Amino acid sequence: MTPPPEKPQINAEYLRYMERNTALIRDTLDNLQCQPIFFIGSGVPKRYFKSPGWIELLRIVAQRIAIDESEFNYLLQKCNGEAIALGQLLQDRVFEWAWKKGKAQFPKEYFETEVHRSCFLKHLACREIAAFQPKPSQISKLPLAAEIELLKATNPHAIITTNYDNFMEQIFEGYEPIVGEQVIRYDLNMIGEIFKIHGSTDDPPSIVLTADDYDNYRQKKKYISAKLLTYLAEHPVFVFGYGFGDPNVTEIIEDVGEIIGGDERLISNIFYVQWKSDAQSLSSYREEYVVGSGARQYRVRAILADEFSWIFKAIAQEREIGSINVRTLRAIASRMYKIVRTDIPRKQFEVNYDTLEGLAESEKELPHLLGLVEANNANLAHPYVLTQVGQQLGFAGWHRARQLIERIQAETSVNITETDNRYHCAVKGGAKTVFHKYSKEAVVLLEKVRDGKPYKLAL
Repeated sequence: MTPPPEKPQINAEYLRYMERNTALIRDTLDNLQCQPIFFIGSGVPKRYFKSPGWIELLRIVAQRIAIDESEFNYLLQKCNGEAIALGQLLQDRVFEWAWKKGKAQFPKEYFETEVHRSCFLKHLACREIAAFQPKPSQISKLPLAAEIELLKATNPHAIITTNYDNFMEQIFEGYEPIVGEQVIRYDLNMIGEIFKIHGSTDDPPSIVLTADDYDNYRQKKKYISAKLLTYLAEHPVFVFGYGFGDPNVTEIIEDVGEIIGGDERLISNIFYVQWKSDAQSLSSYREEYVVGSGARQYRVRAILADEFSWIFKAIAQEREIGSINVRTLRAIASRMYKIVRTDIPRKQFEVNYDTLEGLAESEKELPHLLGLVEANNANLAHPYVLTQVGQQLGFAGWHRARQLIERIQAETSVNITETDNRYHCAVKGGAKTVFHKYSKEAVVLLEKVRDGKPYKLAL
């Protein structure tokens, strides 16, 4: 019988890179004391269900109106390969086709004079995107379903996306989509929003697809950016699905940098995650990425990864509250906001400030009042990776801490990393990855070993 193939080993240098970034993610979440904001680009749906990129989408739409490959390539070259210009050009081609041969493909109201001619192109584009998107019952059968489950477990505070599809709504049940210009008027004192700043397939006229659309978006971008800046400045931010240098990301990071960039020009709460198939075979690993130019040039954290499960795990392990129902929390937050902003000023309620102050000052009473209980999570009992243990002990990194663990094994014949115990536990970060986590008791134990003091193991 042929034995099953061995799982590929993670490059040792890349493993240390993962541990450093895991520590950075944990420290950032711990320091800011809030859930992250996700900035999601087209690479995410492309990764999980092969959704087409922008040029690919326009190519499919062109095929639907009988533009063959040769003619499409001519049009693309005529537009210098720019999707925005190509979208503008196809807008009129689809419009002409719709009125001549394609009337059956569109709602009757599209042929009324007050409807903009771009709606025909956007309708076809949204229909094609929806055809690629999996149904909720199909998500668990996707090739990367396990990674998607880890993404779901991250429970971000909010999501900002330039994607049109509804995949994020499927993943994060109870999150509220806020589409296009609605962001400008929306009250941000909430939790669980998906800001679809380039529109949604549920509202085809809202999507940003042509040069005219982009001109209109750029005029209003400053208002959208201003509305989102507080989010991006005060929360950990993770960028997924955009290539380095994507203008959608660059413009917003430049705006954030003007507020919190500082003299070092480092925006330490933003992690720009780049998928790279050969990440483990690189000769060096990018730790930072420079965004913008001139006076608007800033550095952000950079992570190169050939899969995202360990990053999602690092984010999710900060979760101290289990089984969150975002829809319920949104309702509570909305009602509390209305009480504070409207009902109390109108004297519709008498306020017992002693009770409120007691709840506000207690770390346990308010969660209990809201029906929240602490989760029993091994990551909370073992919060450190080995690099952090080494830093707790006054070392630069993990190497000296590893030597102390090896000394314990030599002296007691016990390797504390072989089992889950009060000092150590192994946490899966995906199909191929296991993180070794350590408790505060492990730090105390290793301090004694470091200082030559007597110690006693109690696994």
